Amino acid sequence: MYRNTKHLDTKHLDTKHLDIKQPNKAHYNKQAGLGLPVALFIIIIMSLIAIAVNQLTASSSQAYSQNVLSARAFYAAESGAQLRSHSVLSANPCSCGGAENVTYNFTVSGLNQCQASTNCTSFVANGETFCTIVSVGSCSNGVAERTIEVRLK
Repeated sequence: MYRNTKHLDTKHLDTKHLDIKQPNKAHYNKQAGLGLPVALFIIIIMSLIAIAVNQLTASSSQAYSQNVLSARAFYAAESGAQLRSHSVLSANPCSCGGAENVTYNFTVSGLNQCQASTNCTSFVANGETFCTIVSVGSCSNGVAERTIEVRLK
């Protein structure tokens, strides 16, 4: 490729006059080693991030479970109020019947382990009878509880 180039014979080359620096082994021994502290710092930071993400996931999961239980308790209270309203409105004028407090235990899908405790009171105003039903729905042994009040005429 290069026809007119001469090869340099390095056997007879005098390296005293060349400025070639040889590595100084003493210089390498004086270095403190920054790799290990940096690696430890990165591992600690990554661990803290992993712990924070784990706690965020756990609290989000707990909030979701509480929202589901609260919705189930609301529907239990609403179902209890509707069941009690049916019996109260069977008489004209409305009548709470003989029992003031009635509890409904639900076994249907979606409301299992839920119950509704209802209370009925009646009063007369302007010659008309009104019945007030208070229904308290609770699920999972009272972990979540919701209350609904219905007034009937």
